[in-house]
Amino acid sequence: MDVPPEQQLLNRYVEAFERFDIAALVALFHEEGCMSMPPFEMWILGKEDLFAFYSLTRWHCEGSRFVPITVNGGYPALAQYMPSKEGSGLVPWGIHVIETKENQILHVQNFIHMPLFSRFGLPERMDS
Repeated sequence: MDVPPEQQLLNRYVEAFERFDIAALVALFHEEGCMSMPPFEMWILGKEDLFAFYSLTRWHCEGSRFVPITVNGGYPALAQYMPSKEGSGLVPWGIHVIETKENQILHVQNFIHMPLFSRFGLPERMDS
């Protein structure tokens, strides 16, 4: 069952991710929490594996910023901008769609497809 996240949980997710506080981020996940990243064939399940994944990808995601959007007719989601390789501003990376269970994150689907940003009318670049 696809349950949209409450605004407070989304705010805590954004705050933890933007600080890249891995312990705080993983603490938001349900014990059955998982993450997928279409179009990549990956599925990260459980807090221990989520912690390891975020630790390994810190270099890539640290310094990211989010813009709130809606998908599928009003479902809340987050557009992630990550630091550009050139170090000048932020560039599109993925759209995070978060499903919850018992007011915790059950599943984050992080759609990695930069052309999605233009479909939402989002800018191609942001200041850091």
